[in-house]
Amino acid sequence: MKPAQTSARAIAGGGIFLLTLIVLGMIWARPELANTDLFKMLAQAIVIQGLVGLAMAHYFTASSRPTETQDVNVVNPKDDPVPTTTATTDKPEE
Repeated sequence: MKPAQTSARAIAGGGIFLLTLIVLGMIWARPELANTDLFKMLAQAIVIQGLVGLAMAHYFTASSRPTETQDVNVVNPKDDPVPTTTATTDKPEE
């Protein structure tokens, strides 16, 4: 049985959730941080950056986009799978 593969979207979503929990945990552990403007600004920046990162991860890892495939027919014989000689071009004589 093959283990389930975690998608990049799930990792990004879990990451932003974890960052938000850390910020809320810091406020719970030290309530005086909620009164500091610097902490408010940094907390908002962390959460907003995480949401932007989540949107970017969602966009760049979209697996529902149609992919184009191309059938390839290999005509080289099995004993010479990769051509090792270069093709020569005939130059017109001047």
